[in-house]
Amino acid sequence: MSRYESPATDDRILWDLHLSGYPLAALLAADELGVFQALADAPADLATFASRTGFSERALRALLPMLAAMGLLVTRNGVYSITSSTRSFLLPGSPYYWGPVLDRLRQLPPPHIALARALKDQNRIESAPLNAWESGAMAESFARMVTAYMHSHSLAAAVAMARTPALRGVQQLLDVGGGSGCYSIALAQLDPQIRCVVMDLPAVCAVAQNHIASSGVKDRVSTAAVDIFRDPWPQGVDGVLFSNVFHDWDLPTCRALAARAFELLQPGGRVFLHEALLNDLRDGPFTTAAFSIQMLLQTRGQQFTFADLTEILRAAGFVNPQYMSTHAYFSVVSALKPA
Repeated sequence: MSRYESPATDDRILWDLHLSGYPLAALLAADELGVFQALADAPADLATFASRTGFSERALRALLPMLAAMGLLVTRNGVYSITSSTRSFLLPGSPYYWGPVLDRLRQLPPPHIALARALKDQNRIESAPLNAWESGAMAESFARMVTAYMHSHSLAAAVAMARTPALRGVQQLLDVGGGSGCYSIALAQLDPQIRCVVMDLPAVCAVAQNHIASSGVKDRVSTAAVDIFRDPWPQGVDGVLFSNVFHDWDLPTCRALAARAFELLQPGGRVFLHEALLNDLRDGPFTTAAFSIQMLLQTRGQQFTFADLTEILRAAGFVNPQYMSTHAYFSVVSALKPA
């Protein structure tokens, strides 16, 4: 008869991973059923909330503690209320509402299936946005959906980046693949001297124009309907911004984009890459590593280290690469075109 010996460590990590899908499920269900808005309107204890909403008290007994453990609710004397993070990002009336991201997550197939396929066939990527970007053609309805998704998870980062000195001194900025224009808008709202051009596919530019018009910067932020891989880029800029662009593409494409930026800029011009960076050892941060899995499954790209992006920029001819943390997991990597 074999004798069981204690393992070298406990199995906490396996328990954490075994149950890791349920926090996202709790978030998606709570958002879909209006739990956060209901508690924003009137904090309540469990029994009162169940009575008021008609939700199962047994289900709420599991859901509400999960949301509190995630930092989305707080409880005092048994009364649940929303946190500041929830108020900022999970109420439909907030400009920072992540609803379009959550809607997209509900539509995606189970990630483990796509990941297994990716490991067996590196060329198999099932991504409608990727196909649209590569072809240079995107339908209006699809552009609205994709741009809403990008805008909802980028706006807070855009506002934070604009408040750093990372792009200080730029007067004419080309925002490559600028989507909704949130980065250019945030910069223009703070700096009355800067002029920005949001460059994207025609259907995306139409969406961006609505955001620009409602943000009070229409006189200083414009759009350019351009296929970035096939069409000429607007001239006369001293800064080129790629925000969450390089992580969509393979290394040859990133090198080509960097080379186009270098060719476009006059000596003294600067390039900016706004990305969530992996650390030098490529073992974190955890969320950035997870982000790289998403890029594997939905794009041709990956998340980069600072050294990776430095190599790409130096190969294009840029010098003096440096980075500055801007927001949450994000940083701006910048470099200079020498005189």
